[in-house]
Amino acid sequence: MTKYFQTLKLNFNKEKVLYLISFVLPGLIFLSYFFYTKNGVLTVDLGQQYIDFLAFFKSNLFTHPLRLIYSFANGLGGSMLATDAYYLFSPFNLLLFLAPQRFLPEMVLIIIATKIATAGLTSYYYWKQKIDNEFYALAASAAYALSGYTIANHFNLMWLDSVLLLPLLMDAIDRVLAQQKNHLILITFLLWFTNFYTAYMALAFGLFYLLSKLFFFDKKECWPLFWDYLKKSMWGSFLDAFMLLPVAVEMLQGKAASSADWSLGFQFTPYNEFTKLADGAYDFHEMQEGMPNIYIALPLVLLAVFYFLSQKIDWQHKLANGLLLILLLASLFWTPLVLIWHLGQFPVWYPGRFTFVLIFFALNLAIIALNQREKVKFWQIGILILLAIGLIVFITLNSKSFAFLNQNAQTASAAFLALGILFIGFIYNRSSFAAPFFCLIIELELIINLVLSLNNLAYQDNADYRNFVQNTSQVTQYAKDHDDTLYRAEKTFYRSDDDPFSANYYGLSTFNSISNQRVLNLVSNLGFVNNSNSYTNFGGTPITDDLFSIKYYILPNDDITPLKTKKQMKYSNSNNRIDTSDYAIEKRFKQLFLMKNDDALPFLFLSPDATKKIKFDSSDITDNQTKFFEAATGNKQKLFSSVIWPDPKLINVSSWDGGWMQYTKKNKNQEGRVIFNFKPQTDDSYYLELPGDVDEDLIDLTVNGTNITTSVRDQNSRLINLGSRQRGQTIHLVFTLKNNQLNLNAANLWRLNTKKLEQTMTSFKKRQPQFKQTSALTIRSNAFTTKETETMNSTIPNDFNWIVLDNGHVVHKNKILFMNTFLNFKLNKGTHKITLIYVPWIFLAGIFLSSLTLFLYLRIRK
Repeated sequence: MTKYFQTLKLNFNKEKVLYLISFVLPGLIFLSYFFYTKNGVLTVDLGQQYIDFLAFFKSNLFTHPLRLIYSFANGLGGSMLATDAYYLFSPFNLLLFLAPQRFLPEMVLIIIATKIATAGLTSYYYWKQKIDNEFYALAASAAYALSGYTIANHFNLMWLDSVLLLPLLMDAIDRVLAQQKNHLILITFLLWFTNFYTAYMALAFGLFYLLSKLFFFDKKECWPLFWDYLKKSMWGSFLDAFMLLPVAVEMLQGKAASSADWSLGFQFTPYNEFTKLADGAYDFHEMQEGMPNIYIALPLVLLAVFYFLSQKIDWQHKLANGLLLILLLASLFWTPLVLIWHLGQFPVWYPGRFTFVLIFFALNLAIIALNQREKVKFWQIGILILLAIGLIVFITLNSKSFAFLNQNAQTASAAFLALGILFIGFIYNRSSFAAPFFCLIIELELIINLVLSLNNLAYQDNADYRNFVQNTSQVTQYAKDHDDTLYRAEKTFYRSDDDPFSANYYGLSTFNSISNQRVLNLVSNLGFVNNSNSYTNFGGTPITDDLFSIKYYILPNDDITPLKTKKQMKYSNSNNRIDTSDYAIEKRFKQLFLMKNDDALPFLFLSPDATKKIKFDSSDITDNQTKFFEAATGNKQKLFSSVIWPDPKLINVSSWDGGWMQYTKKNKNQEGRVIFNFKPQTDDSYYLELPGDVDEDLIDLTVNGTNITTSVRDQNSRLINLGSRQRGQTIHLVFTLKNNQLNLNAANLWRLNTKKLEQTMTSFKKRQPQFKQTSALTIRSNAFTTKETETMNSTIPNDFNWIVLDNGHVVHKNKILFMNTFLNFKLNKGTHKITLIYVPWIFLAGIFLSSLTLFLYLRIRK
C-alpha cells in the first residue's frame, strides 16, 4: 500500500511539474529575449496606441470609472465602450496595478509574456488529453504559444486572449460532442469579453470544427448535439450583450460604415505563402503589407503533412479535416474569405489576423498523427523528404525577393527540416527518448525563430515614454489645477496620436480603430493630417485653435539647462506651428512651456445664425476653415488671402516650358533644389498649402533651415506654418527634389489676417457662457441670458446618448448638425442654465439583456 501511494504521489508531482513547464517555458523564452537584448517592448502600435489606452485604463478604472464610458481624450470626444471592448477588457490588464505608473512599459511586457505562457498551459491541457506521451503535448503547446502568429503579433496584446482561450473552446466543443460536462458558455463569454474581434475568428473556427465532426454522427444525434452547442454559444453571447451591443452600434457608425471591394481575386500570389514557413519569416515590411504569419516549428509541419499519409487514419476523417484545412489556407489569400474572416474589412497592417486558428488546427493534425504510433514506411518518408527539399529550394530561390529570407533563416530552416525527417524516419516510435528528443528540438527551433524574427524589429526606449509622460503630465496637471473650465489643449510635437490618454488632457488627435466617421471627414476637409482611423493637430491654424477650444498649447523649452540623456524629452514628430509662440506664456517648466490662447471658445457657444448644412470642397481647405469660422461667429469676412509666389531660384533644376510651378532635374545624379525667398509685408501668419501628393517621398522641405515634416497619411492637403510676426524678414523656403520631377502647381501661399481674427474672436467670446465638466458624463453652464432666439453650437460630436437640459427641461437637439458633425440646439429668449448628460442607452440596454440572460439561465438550471 505504501508503495502504491508513493507511485501515486510521484505521478501527481510529475503531472503538476509538466503543467508548470508548459506555462513557464514559453513565457520565459519570450521574456529572455528582452532581458538579454535590453530592449523595451514598445514598438509600432503598442508604442503608438495601446500603451496610451492602457495608461488611461490604469489611471481611471478604480478612480474615475465613468471615463471608461465617455471621454473627451478620445479625439474631439466620443464613447469609450467599443474601445474598452477591443483594447482594454482583458483580465490580464489588472496586472498593471501591481506596479507604479512609471513602470507601465515593463508591466505590459509582463502581461504579454503571461498571456503567451497561458497559451502554452491551455494548449498543453488540451493536447495532453489527445496523446499518451506528455512530451509531445508539451512540444505542441510550446509551438502554439510561440508560433509565428504570436511572435508577429505579440505587441497586439489584445488579440492574445483569444489565442489562449482557443484550446479551451475546442475542449468544450469536444465535450459537447461527447455529451460530457463542459464550460462552453463561460468560454464563449470570455472570448467575446476579452476581444470581440478575434473572438469572432475563434468562434467561427469552432463552428467549422464542430461541423467537420458532426459529419461522423448519425442524423438522429447530429441535431441534438448541434442544438446543444448553439444554445450554449447563444447563452454565452447574450451574457456579453452589455459590451457587444455598444460595439455593434459604434462599429456601424465608424469602421464598419466603410465599404470594401468584394472581388474574386487574390491578395497575393498564393504559393509565396510557403516562404512564411521558414524560421525568422518576419520583418517590418511583412508587418505592414506582407503575407499572413503561419510559422510553426518545421518538424510539426512535416507531421501535419504526415497526418494525410498515415495508413491508420481513415479516409473520411482525412477528407473532413482536409476540406477544413483547404478552407483555412484559401482564407490566407482569396479576397472573399479574407474579408469574411476580418469582418468585411481588409486588414490595415498585420495581415491574416485569424491565422492562430490555422496554426492550432495544423498542430492538432500533427498531434493526431503522432498518437497513431505508426511504423513509418519508406514511401511515406520519401514523400516527406521530397517536400522538405522542395521547400528549402523554394526558400533559397526566393531569398532575394524576401528580405527576411537571409542566410540565417535559410540555414535554420534546412537544419530543422532535416531534424524533422530524422525524427520521423528513424527515431519516432523506435526509442524511449523519442518524445524528449522531439520536445528538445522543437524548443530549440522556437528560440531561434524568435530571435531571428524579433531581431528584424526595432523597439522604442522605455525612458522616452517615461520622460514624455512625466513632463507633459506635469504641465497638464498645472493647467487643471489653475483652470476648472472645460477646454482642450494641444502640443507642437507628439509622441503618439493618443498622447491625451497618457498625459491626461483633452486634445485634438486620436488613433483608434473605432473612429467617428463624421469627425474624420470634418478634420480631413479642414486640412488636418489624417487617415481612416486617426487624425492629428498637424494642419491647424489660429482659426481652428479658437473654434476647437484649444485654450492651451504645450511647446518645447529649448532654453533649458542640459539634463542627463536619460532625463531628456524627445520632441519628435514636430509640428511647425510657429504662430503658437504668439500666445501668452502661462508657465515655464524645465522642458516645456505652457501657452494660453485667450480667444479659445468654450465647447458650446452661442451663434447668431441658424445651423445650415455645409458643403465642403476637399481641395480648398482654407475656404473650409473660413466656412467653419463663418458658421460659428456669423462673421462673413475673409481671413485668408492668397500670396503671389516669388520667382524661384533653381539649382540643377529647370522649369517646364508653358508649365506653372513644374520642375525637372537637369542632372539626375546631382541634388536639385527649388528655392523661394519672400518677405512678409505684415505681422500676420503665413502658410504653405501642400497638396497630398507632394510628400516625404518626393521632397525634403526646409523653412529658414528648419526641416519640416511633409509626411501624409491619406493624401490630403495640409497647411504648413511658414512664419508669424516676421514683417520684413526673409522667409527662406527650400524644396529638395528626391525624384526627377516636382509639380507644385496645386501648392499655394496664404496669409491669415490674425489681427482681424483676434478682434472678431475677442468680441465674440465676451458674450459666451462658461461651461464646466462636473463629472465624466455631465457638463454644466453658468446662468446666462439671451435677448432673442439663438443657436447654441458646439464642438462636441453628435451622439444620440447626449441629453440637453435647459433649466431642468429637455431641449430637442437640431437635426442639422453643426459643421455636419456636432450637436447643437436652439435657445429661446430668456435666462438659461444648460446641462448636458451623457446616458449610454445601448450600454444600459445591454446590461439589462445580460442580466436577464443570467437570471433566465440560473432559473432554467434549477
